[in-house]
Amino acid sequence: MNTQESQLFTSDLMESTYLWCYRKLGNTHDAEDLSQEILLEAILSYRKKAQAGTPPAAFYPWYWGLAQNRLMLFFRNRQKQAVLLGETIGSLRDSEPYYFDLADIDEAIIAEEERRALTYQISLLSRIQRECVVMYYLQKKSVKEIAAILDIPEGTVKTRLFDARKNVRKGMENNMENTNTESKNKRLSYAPAVLDKCGCYNIPDHWDFLSDRIVEQIIAVCACEGKTPREIAEAIGVAPVYFEDKLEYLLKHKFIKETAPNTYIDDFCVFPQQAWLDYCVDQNRVLIGKMPRVAEIVKSLLPEARKHILNEKDFSDGYLLWFLYVRAVSAMDETMLKHYKATCSHDVPEGNGKNWRLVVRVRYPDEEVTMKGDYYGVSWSNMHWHFKASRRSFTVANLYEAEPFDDRDHIITEANADLFMRIYEDPHLSLIGNEQEQAAFLVSKGFLVSRDGGLYLNVPVLNDPAVDKIDALFADALHEISREMVADLVKTADENLLPHVRPDLMEEYVNYVMLLTFDCISELFYYAMNEGHDLEIPKDYSTSAAGIAVYLK
Repeated sequence: MNTQESQLFTSDLMESTYLWCYRKLGNTHDAEDLSQEILLEAILSYRKKAQAGTPPAAFYPWYWGLAQNRLMLFFRNRQKQAVLLGETIGSLRDSEPYYFDLADIDEAIIAEEERRALTYQISLLSRIQRECVVMYYLQKKSVKEIAAILDIPEGTVKTRLFDARKNVRKGMENNMENTNTESKNKRLSYAPAVLDKCGCYNIPDHWDFLSDRIVEQIIAVCACEGKTPREIAEAIGVAPVYFEDKLEYLLKHKFIKETAPNTYIDDFCVFPQQAWLDYCVDQNRVLIGKMPRVAEIVKSLLPEARKHILNEKDFSDGYLLWFLYVRAVSAMDETMLKHYKATCSHDVPEGNGKNWRLVVRVRYPDEEVTMKGDYYGVSWSNMHWHFKASRRSFTVANLYEAEPFDDRDHIITEANADLFMRIYEDPHLSLIGNEQEQAAFLVSKGFLVSRDGGLYLNVPVLNDPAVDKIDALFADALHEISREMVADLVKTADENLLPHVRPDLMEEYVNYVMLLTFDCISELFYYAMNEGHDLEIPKDYSTSAAGIAVYLK
């Protein structure tokens, strides 16, 4: 495949195609065969269209339409007889068994789809309805027995069974209405939405959970309006039984909230990827020209800032700038946010009642996104990891968590955190057993350096008062240029992002989204790495701890 085809026919698309086929067909062998047929036909068809100069205007709708057509052909080739649904499932729809006695192949195809749709609708029932259905229809228990097992009145059991039948019937009717035209609400059942997440404070505690593919799809579905578990299930093509525990986690930790009983909506800002990209280009245009001036101010304050770093004599100016640029931008962010909040018309309280912050950008599978202009910046993120050693607590701040550096978030772990801190306190510490291996590993990653017969931390070490003094130093020196940019940055956010913010999320917008808006770290490092000449560029990024800092508690 050429570069363009490789960008479209990715491993994620291949995986999504197989899972879609498996949900439709119910067995691994058929799913593998059909997914391979779909991918091969799509690649050949796309290549032919591209060579003719008429590639699909919207790739994903074209691709999944092709997949649906190939599925229908698969059924035509396989189905040669009528389909009979068992009395157990049939009794859910009406008092009589649900039979099909079809005369031709096309009707058999519809029957196969209906059978799968009916089974799927049963899987969409809520937990309390589903457990009654399973015991009554599959385990053949009486209403009285179910009531005793669940410790509820018999009338409640009857009500749940009645509601279950009604929901299945309604779902089947909706399915028949949407046989040929899939609703927008179901688009994630064919291919997952792509999410980009940005968070701070205690968000690392939840990061692995939020990266779960099903959790991401729940977030995408619940972005704009409240959804029941059944509606979420219909949208993502996964039965509630497989994500009910995930909903409980999201609700417990306030990532979602209930708009009505059993109806959930995201409790943080979620933006369309296109709107976010448009905003980034406009924001970048405002910031990029100011960065030479910002860099010069930071460098002029290096001698004063050094005084507050506990091991400052161990580092060159260029090495410390990886740390100080981040602190400078943090100080600018706070200055701009304070000025914005003092002048904006949004009267919202500060604080969201959570110990984390999060904003998400989402691209749905049928959406194409494009950059509307040039962007001059670098990929940048940061992550803080907290440790409690035997003598004191400390935080390892990965202040440049992005390429060209390798993944450095798990270099310091619970296993070596105590040793790391003991080496800081005594560079000539005698190492025993596996401590020597741990120390050698930290040296290989650039976190320790061997010098003068001892081991020394190769990262700046500060306490909380020192960080506050450095931030105050930069805030004062950068105050004027910070305020110069506020009005233009607010305009970019309000034009591109504010239309996508629900009224109940204005606190998130004012106190977190706008904090990100004022952040110029991507532009500052772009200038420092490509045009400035004072930042010390590592010879080997994979063995460098530049941009790492340790905060003592």
